[in-house]
Amino acid sequence: MNRYSEVLGLPVICAADGKKLGIVKDIIFCPKEKSVVAFLLERRGYSMRRKVVFASDVLSLGRDALIVNDVDDVKDIKKVQHRPEFKDKWDILGLPIYTKTGEDLGVAKDVLFDLEHGKIDGIEVSDGLLQDIVKGRSVLPLIGKFEFGEENILVDSEAVEEMMETGGGIKNLIEGNKKVQRKG
Repeated sequence: MNRYSEVLGLPVICAADGKKLGIVKDIIFCPKEKSVVAFLLERRGYSMRRKVVFASDVLSLGRDALIVNDVDDVKDIKKVQHRPEFKDKWDILGLPIYTKTGEDLGVAKDVLFDLEHGKIDGIEVSDGLLQDIVKGRSVLPLIGKFEFGEENILVDSEAVEEMMETGGGIKNLIEGNKKVQRKG
């Protein structure tokens, strides 16, 4: 599983000749299909046209780089932006998340996805800066009824029941230290 925030800034490398083709500037998602569409590249040098690599053209995505087979897998975005994959795309980060019972869960701060299947697996949720510091963020898995709108995300209670804490936050550090002290 990959995180949006960890993929940004990765170099894009061509497997055929080992050349660096750019860096990942953004990931284009289709919330309606809950899928990964493409990776937007930033290229340094004389050619500043925006480039894109479709998720289906990615050979592999590792912790340190995104690998494509050939330089032809990098496309000029102006030439491909009319393809159906780009029709229903919009930003997910920053969208408020509500349950169908009207409870405010927080704001989408990161997207977890599986490139092998091309699907979004979950959303990292922030309850606000103070809550993030104290107890860390939670991950909301994409299970049950999950509606992405252009202004918010609406989820079933089934997804909320499966929500997991990421293990971050001061509270978890303190509790972890107490357990270590009791053992020692």
